[in-house]
Parts: sequence; structure tokens; C-alpha cells
Amino acid sequence: MGIAERKEREKQQRREEIIQAAEDVFFNKGFELATMDDIAAKAELSKGTLYIYFKNKEDLHMAVARRSIQTLRELTNKAIEGEGNALEKLGRMGRAAMEFSQTHPDHMKAIMTMEEMEPMVLNATTSDVHQIVYEESTVGTVVQLVEQGVQEKLIRADIPALLVAHTLWMTVLSVIRFVSMRPVLLDMLGLSQDQILASHFQLILNGIKS
Repeated sequence: MGIAERKEREKQQRREEIIQAAEDVFFNKGFELATMDDIAAKAELSKGTLYIYFKNKEDLHMAVARRSIQTLRELTNKAIEGEGNALEKLGRMGRAAMEFSQTHPDHMKAIMTMEEMEPMVLNATTSDVHQIVYEESTVGTVVQLVEQGVQEKLIRADIPALLVAHTLWMTVLSVIRFVSMRPVLLDMLGLSQDQILASHFQLILNGIKS
């Protein structure tokens, strides 16, 4: 390995170490309360070194969220392995996302927080947004499954697949946000998270059936 290759590998390793430190701080203190000083201390680096790799706290948050998105995608892709039509796989994917929100609540919160931020705040270009949404996140797979469902004549073809896919993903996030933030309210109403999730999938999948 040459000097240039070794330096690049060391640079990438340092970047991953900073992201891990930021993840630990964000998950422990919360994004709003966390500071670059906190992250620098956790990474055992100077704050100036952090700014060599990341422009600001928002840039670091995007890196943490993108790592979380990758983890979510790996789990949802695993859920749709094997046999099944498009509707069945969409159901399995949705349930996997719900399970992820319960087993990885901090990672799901990081994803949701990023999605609530304006692209300008994150310094995200149109190209960045398209890459995150269609190449890195679950949405790209959802689009493919919706298109497959239309070909199988299981999903209605009168609505563009892209629009259906985004609607599905947004409703899943909305339900996850509600059941995650309102457990006491659900308990007072005599409802369980499982009941809400099952009802959601039944209604949404019935709504897109051909």
C-alpha cells in the first residue's frame, strides 16, 4: 500500500471515529443540547480537527442519520428476501421498519430529525437529496416494489409509483412517530402499538390495491 492510499484510509477511519463520537453524544444528550465541544471531547480531538471533516453540527447529524438510514435499509431489505408478491413484501418491509423503531429508537429519531430539517440547513444539494432518498434509504426499494406490484396487477396503476412509494413511507414514519411519542395516551385509550400498526398496514395496503 502506497503512502497516498494509507493516508486516505487513515482519513476515512478518523472520519468514522468522529461520526461514532457524534452518534454517542447525540443519543446521550439529544441533538439540540449537544455541542461540537462535546463531540470533540468524546472523540478526543480538538474542535478544529472536527471542522476539517465536518462543516458544523448539522453536517455531523446528517452523517449520523445516513448511517442510521443504511442500518434501516439493511434490515428492511433482509425482510423482503425470499418469496412473496409485492404487497406481501411491502407489508414485511413496513413491519421491519416498525420493529427497527422499537429496537433502534435513537437511530430512528436521528432519521426523523434529519427529515424534518430543511435541505438548506443541512447544506444538502438536490443531488445529495436524491442520493439519500433513492439510493441510500428504503424509499428506492419501495418504489421498485410498487412498480412490481403494478406489473403483477396487485397495485393500482392510476397513481404514479413514485407518488405511491413516498406516500407509503411518509405514513409509516407518521405512525412510528405517533406510537413512539404517545405511549401513555395509547394506554389511556386502551390501545396497543401492535393494534395501531396492524390497522395502519391493513388500511394503507387496501388503499393501493388494484
